[in-house]
Amino acid sequence: MLNSLREAFRAQMRGTACQEALTHAEFFVQDPPSPSPEPCFAYLPPARSRFDLQVMNAGQRLVHLVKVDKCLYAAADGRRCDCLLLTTDQAYFVEFKAPDGDATTAGNLRYALAADCVEQLELTIKDFIARGIIPPNALVLAYACVGRSPQYPYPGADFLKLSAAFNSRFQGLPVRVRLRVESIITINQATVSTR
Repeated sequence: MLNSLREAFRAQMRGTACQEALTHAEFFVQDPPSPSPEPCFAYLPPARSRFDLQVMNAGQRLVHLVKVDKCLYAAADGRRCDCLLLTTDQAYFVEFKAPDGDATTAGNLRYALAADCVEQLELTIKDFIARGIIPPNALVLAYACVGRSPQYPYPGADFLKLSAAFNSRFQGLPVRVRLRVESIITINQATVSTR
C-alpha cells in the first residue's frame, strides 16, 4: 500500500513532510487542536493528553505515520481523517475528536464524538480506494480516537448502531472495514491485533 500511496500523492509524499517512519516499541500521535494549521505528529512517552493515540509496537515493526489532513489533503479538499498508520500488511485510519471543555469520555459522549468521526474516516477511505491505494479485499481499520478508556466488550446498542451505520457506507466496495472506538492501537509482529 505504501508504494501506491506514494504514487497517488507523489508531490505530497516527497521527503518527509507528510510521512514519518517509526520503529519505537511505544509512541503517541497527537492532532493539534483547531485552529492550528499543523498536521498530526508522533512523540515518545509519556503521554501528553488522554486524547492522544497510543501505539504499542512491541515487535518494533516499521510503522509509517502519514499525515492526511493538513498535509496530503489541503483544507480546500474537504473533510478528511487526521492520519494513517501503515505497516506492510495493515492500514489504520485515525480521526481525533476531543470534547469541548473538560468533559468525560464515558458512555454516550464517547459514541457521540465517535459519530462525528465517521464522515471523515469514510471520505478518506473511499478516496484511497478510488485511487487504488487500498487493494481489493483488504481489511481496513478505522479508529475514532475519542479519549483513553477503551471498553471491552463494547457497550451495547450505541456502538452496534454506529458500527452498522459505518459498515453500510461501504456496501458494494471491495474492502472490509472495521470501526474501533478507542485510543490504543496494538501492532503485532506479523499482523494486526483485533482483540
